[in-house]
Amino acid sequence: MIAPVLERADLDEDQARAIATLSDRLHLPVQEVRRVYLQELDRLEAQARIRTFLGTLALSRTRSALRCGNRPSASR
Repeated sequence: MIAPVLERADLDEDQARAIATLSDRLHLPVQEVRRVYLQELDRLEAQARIRTFLGTLALSRTRSALRCGNRPSASR
């Protein structure tokens, strides 16, 4: 079963570009970076009252998780 987070297609061009850039810098597959980014974004959206910088925060958390090797599992 594919995790629901992977089915999201509502990323804008800036988010997609940021994910691709992070993928290049960390030498990881784009799909893995996208999966972690979307999981982080979902976590933040669930609790956020102000959504202005969610993408930036999710990207930062993704970068930290992937650098440390603390990759969230694909299943939730």
